[in-house]
Amino acid sequence: MQTPFRILLVDDEAGIRKILRLFLELEGFTVFEAVTANQAIQLIKKEHPHLVILDIILCGQTGFDVCEWIKGNAETRDTIVILFTALNQDHDYQEGQRVGCDLYLTKPQNPKDIVEKVKEFLNVKQGASRD
Repeated sequence: MQTPFRILLVDDEAGIRKILRLFLELEGFTVFEAVTANQAIQLIKKEHPHLVILDIILCGQTGFDVCEWIKGNAETRDTIVILFTALNQDHDYQEGQRVGCDLYLTKPQNPKDIVEKVKEFLNVKQGASRD
């Protein structure tokens, strides 16, 4: 049996983490949570998630900083990063691209749609690792 994909949710809003966790766990994913950028980086180092759903506005560093750290680190650069934020200006999207996010989603989103995006990205990753 295959081990479930590990997903890290990083958001300072408990309600968002709770609903996304519920939907992701129903699909069989293992889910970790972080509230701050520092917690996220520590969990990434420890748990090696396959995918990170990352808010941009966090205490301390921003989600952009965390994404840039993930994509700039040889051990974590293949981690899929979905930025999930209320920031929806062109310069925000451009910054997301600059730091290497795989997908930029703006709040609000239907949790089912987010789960579908997660599954799409992980299926592609799974297929690529078999090649």
